[in-house]
Amino acid sequence: MKEHGPGLSRQRAVRMIRKYLHRQMSKDFEIQDGVPDGYILYGVPKDEPCWTVSILSNTPQVGAGRVICISKKKGKVIFDGLVGE
Repeated sequence: MKEHGPGLSRQRAVRMIRKYLHRQMSKDFEIQDGVPDGYILYGVPKDEPCWTVSILSNTPQVGAGRVICISKKKGKVIFDGLVGE
């Protein structure tokens, strides 16, 4: 893909956003076997064999938290979104 004009290149912008998102990502998380009680992960059956990761915030927060669910059968992410309010 051809770059147009002076300034920030696409490749540099991609590197910057990856670094920015990495800094935002909490270093703490909890991993559980299966979908935890009280969680509704749209598109993921309650009995789906999976690992569920709850991303813990570095700062106190009110509202939804990020959850990532990885299928044990498929070996891929089947849910990545906010849960709770």
